[in-house]
Amino acid sequence: MASTLHYTALVPMDEYLKNLGGRKLPGWVKIVGILLGLLVVGLSVTVSVFANKDNSPACKNDLQAEQECRNITHLLEQLTQAQDILRETEAQAAICNQTVETLKISLEEEKAGGHKQQELVQKLQEEIKSLNQPLQEKSAELEQLRKETETMVSAKCPPNSGISLRLSVVPVLLTLSLQALLA
Repeated sequence: MASTLHYTALVPMDEYLKNLGGRKLPGWVKIVGILLGLLVVGLSVTVSVFANKDNSPACKNDLQAEQECRNITHLLEQLTQAQDILRETEAQAAICNQTVETLKISLEEEKAGGHKQQELVQKLQEEIKSLNQPLQEKSAELEQLRKETETMVSAKCPPNSGISLRLSVVPVLLTLSLQALLA
């Protein structure tokens, strides 16, 4: 197979224009070409400017400053949360302290009430002792009277009469009634 590659020599522009035979390009093609050229130049300049700014120390410092700002913002948010938790904890501690104070006051009142009750118990015990003394004396007198009455009745009445039985019930009833009063 034969190769289809053609070799053409480079022709200077003047000769190329002469070969066109004086034909001119339409005006819109020239305008589009000029605009495309300007666009390519403008984009090249813009890309190089942005590349220079992106690699500049000021831009790198701005990125570092932005990162530091984010870090500081995050730390401030954490600090705010910690302060909120601290306030809640302080409020709970104040409530606990108030509760402790209230309980201390209640305990002191209970102690005072306990002392009053102890004093009342001691007073009542002393009163019981003072009442027991006359009671024992009266029981002894009653026993003596019962014996005297029994001897008198046995001397005057026969042994099977109901009088002696009724007289022996009296001391038992008196003793029971005195015990009921003390209870």
